Amino acid sequence: MLAACALVAVLYFANRDMNGEPDAIRGDGRYHPVLARGDGHMLYLMARSTALDLDWRFDNDLARFGDPWHEPVTATGRKSIIHPIGCALVWTPLIWLAEAGAAVANIFGADIAMHGYTMWHQRIVFLSSVLFACGAVLLGRRLAARWLCGWAPTYAAIAVLLGTPLTYYATNMPSYAHALDSFACSAFLAYWALTAGRVDWKRFAILGLLLGFAALVRTQELALGIVVAFEVAVRVIRERNWRWLAGGALALAVAVVVLIPQFIEWQIVFGTFRELPQGARYTRLNAPMIGELLWSARNGWFSTTPIAYAAVIGLVCVPKPARFVAIGLGIVVAMQIYLNSTILDWWGNAAFGQRRLCNVTLPLVVGLASLGWRLGRLLVPRIGARVTRIGLAIVLAPFVIWNVWRVEQLRNGKPAPSELEPTCCAPGTPSPIAWLYDHVGDPFEFPANAIFALSHHVGLDRWDHAVGGYPVIPGLADLKDDRLWNVRGQWHPESGNFAPYLLDGWTAPTTIDGRACRALVGDEATLLVPNLMPDRERITLWVHGDGRAQFAWNGRPVADMTLVPGWQIVELGMHEPGLHTNELAIHARGACIGTIDVAMLRPR
Repeated sequence: MLAACALVAVLYFANRDMNGEPDAIRGDGRYHPVLARGDGHMLYLMARSTALDLDWRFDNDLARFGDPWHEPVTATGRKSIIHPIGCALVWTPLIWLAEAGAAVANIFGADIAMHGYTMWHQRIVFLSSVLFACGAVLLGRRLAARWLCGWAPTYAAIAVLLGTPLTYYATNMPSYAHALDSFACSAFLAYWALTAGRVDWKRFAILGLLLGFAALVRTQELALGIVVAFEVAVRVIRERNWRWLAGGALALAVAVVVLIPQFIEWQIVFGTFRELPQGARYTRLNAPMIGELLWSARNGWFSTTPIAYAAVIGLVCVPKPARFVAIGLGIVVAMQIYLNSTILDWWGNAAFGQRRLCNVTLPLVVGLASLGWRLGRLLVPRIGARVTRIGLAIVLAPFVIWNVWRVEQLRNGKPAPSELEPTCCAPGTPSPIAWLYDHVGDPFEFPANAIFALSHHVGLDRWDHAVGGYPVIPGLADLKDDRLWNVRGQWHPESGNFAPYLLDGWTAPTTIDGRACRALVGDEATLLVPNLMPDRERITLWVHGDGRAQFAWNGRPVADMTLVPGWQIVELGMHEPGLHTNELAIHARGACIGTIDVAMLRPR
C-alpha cells in the first residue's frame, strides 16, 4: 500500500507540464499553463483570487493569466467561472503557505514571482491531490477491513488507486477537483458506514458537515445524502423510532449551512443562488444515457475501467454483516451513475475515463475487496491461500499496468481524448485478437453491445464504433436562452466517421455532379441517427434522384414524396423525440444521399 501511494507521488513529481514553455513569463495576459490546465486552470484562478485578492471577482485573474474559454460576463457585470467554490476554499491556505515559503526563499535569491501562478505555488497546492487520492482509497480499505480480514482490502485499495481514473487526476491533472472530490465523498461514506445504526445528534451533525463539504467541492455530491435517507427510512419502518427523522433533518440542515459560502459566491458572481450556473439544460433528468455512460468506447466507465466493472459486481459479494452498508453503497453508485448520465457531456469532455465517478472510490474499494474475499473463499480450499493471492494479483495486474501506462502516455499536458475512439484494434494488433474482437466485440462493453447488435441487426463490434458520436453536440453557451434551436451538425457521406452509422443498402462513396454522396444499392437503405438531446430532430438531406421517395423514422413513416431529377433538399421533421440511436429508412430506388444536416426542432 505504501509503495502504491509512493508511486502516485513519483508520477506526480514527474509531471512537469509547463505547456512546453518553461521559460514563458506567466502573468502576461496569455494562457501559459504550469500544472493547472483547462478546468483546472479555472479552479486555480478561483483559489488564487480567494487567497491573494480576497475577493471573487475573477476579471483580473482571467485577464492576467489567460481566459481560454472566453468566459462570459454575468448579470452582475463580472466574468464568470462556473465551478463550485470548494476547491478554492481548500487550496486557499495552501496558497498562503506557498506564498509565505516563496517570500522566505526570495530572501536567499530564489526569485519566485509573488503573483501565485508559478510552479512553486502549484506544486505545493496540487500535492494535496496525491494525498487526497491516497486518503480516499485508505478510507475504503479501512471500511472493507471492518468485515474482511487478510489481504483483500489492501489488494482492492491498490487496484483502485492505480487502476482507475483517480490515478490520472492525482498525477497528470491534479488541478481538477476529482482527487479532492473522491476524498470528500469517501470521508462522508466511510463515516456513515462506520457509524451505521447510531441515532445520536453528534453523528447526524457530523454527517451533515461532511455532506456539505463534499457538495462544496462538487454540487452533485449533495445526492450522497440518499444513504442517510435510506437508513432513516429503514429504521423508522423497523423500529418506529421517530428520532431518525429528526436526525435526518438535522444532517440536511447542517449540510445546507455548510453550503452557505457557495450560495454567497453564486450570488456575488451570478446574481442568484437559486439555479446552477451551467443552466437548466445542462442536465436532462428525464433523459439519462446510462448504457452509454457505462459501456461506450467514449469514456464509458466499465469499458475504460474494467476494475470498476468488477468492483460494482463485488458489492453483491459482501459478507452478511456488511449487507446493509453494501446496499447503501450500491444505492449511492446507482444514483451517481444516473446523475452523471443526465449531464449533457456524459463522457466528461476531454476526460480520462469517467472522471466524475471518482466520487465513488470508496464503494469501489469495498466492492473489489468483497469480490476478492468471495473468490478467496471459493478457491483457497482447492488451491491454497498463497496460490489464490498470487493468482488474483496476476489477474488484477494487467489492468493496473494498462491504466498506469495510459496515464504515462498523457504526461506533461497531453490532453485526454474527448472523441469516440474504438477500443480495438490498433495497427499491428495480433490477428487472433483482431479476429476475436470482430466476432465478439469488447468484452467489457457487454451487455450493451449485444443489445445494440440485436436491436439493429449488426455485429457486436458496431456498438464500439457508433455509440458516443453525435452530429449535434451543443456547447455550454448554446444551452441558455433560445440558442439551442440554432445549433446544427453535419454528416458528410465520404467521411470515414460516417461509415459506422450506415446499415444495409449503401454503396461506397461516389460523386455526382460534383457533390459527394452514397447511393442506395437497391430500393431501400437504413441510416443510424444518434441523438444526444431529448428533443425532436429536424433532418435535412441532399438527395439526387427521381421518382417516388419514402422515409421512415424508427419504423414509422414520416415523409412520402416525388423527387425531381437532379439534386434537391429534403427536410424531415421528426415529431417524436429520439434519444439514443434511431433508424432512418430511405426507400428511393437509384437515389444518392449527400450531406446530411441535423438540428433540433423547437418545442410545439
